Amino acid sequence: MTEQCIENDDNVEITLENTIKHRTVNIQDYITQYNNDYSVLLILNQEIAIREAFLKLWDLYKIRICADGGANRLYDFFEDDEELRLKHLPDYIVGDLDSLSDNVKEYYSKNHVVIIRQSTQYSTDFMKCVQLISLHFNSQTFKTLLSTETNGIANNYGITELDGLLRLHKERKAQKKKETIHNINVLALGGIDGRFDQTMHSISQLYVLSKSDSYIKLSYLTPTDLIILLPSGATLLKYSQEFKNDCIGNVGLLPIGQPAQIIETRGLKWDILNWNTSIPTGKLSSSNRFAGSNGCYIHTKDDLVFNIEINLKKLSKYL
Repeated sequence: MTEQCIENDDNVEITLENTIKHRTVNIQDYITQYNNDYSVLLILNQEIAIREAFLKLWDLYKIRICADGGANRLYDFFEDDEELRLKHLPDYIVGDLDSLSDNVKEYYSKNHVVIIRQSTQYSTDFMKCVQLISLHFNSQTFKTLLSTETNGIANNYGITELDGLLRLHKERKAQKKKETIHNINVLALGGIDGRFDQTMHSISQLYVLSKSDSYIKLSYLTPTDLIILLPSGATLLKYSQEFKNDCIGNVGLLPIGQPAQIIETRGLKWDILNWNTSIPTGKLSSSNRFAGSNGCYIHTKDDLVFNIEINLKKLSKYL
């Protein structure tokens, strides 16, 4: 079928036939986690540059994890405000701990933060955090290790220092018994920006987790963007007109994992039909934006990275 690009007015109402099957997601739900017991704020080793929103985000998530040097970033965020720092202790610090400052490690250890060393270089600190997240919510063995008095930080909580989290994660997945696995919403701060190879690794995890641990719903919040993986199939992205006007800028549909086909969009400034998109051809729907007053419908044959420009200063109003 013929590829088409259709330019819309800046504000249009979209309609969907009743026969169209789709998933519906509110964009704010990627960021806000009210009363969700299965939610994680993951702090990676980059400056926390979302000052206006950070403290509000902290209170919205059930657990908070620092990936290695992310603990330094959290500690430094509070500067000389010791009272505020003490009120914002992470639940876990995990990684090979090569980036964790001695004074920061001592501070959080003294305040009973669980610090787990995993020295293997065959998993990144990000991957170690993912293993930890899965175990925290799904492994009784892991919980028992943490609660055993003879373990503690001096003994790495009874977890093998090389790759104990990975081993426990594999053991849990290999169990034959049926178990209820809840979706876990993870909002990662950092990971996009800085070194390009680390940025690409972060993006790759959107694809990897969608296949290996699909119950982990990962998104990234940067100083400029919300970044998610838009799965194949039809998705209706909802938002209020006020939120759109205040917080949302440009958007991009990016076939980073592989060439993709976008079957149809409704509610973009430049809607597309039967559109083959790939990095090598340079055919990317970048610098697009939402025109739909009541949402945006995207039907794609393949998974796509989707970035939404976010005004963080105004986002705080909605947290």
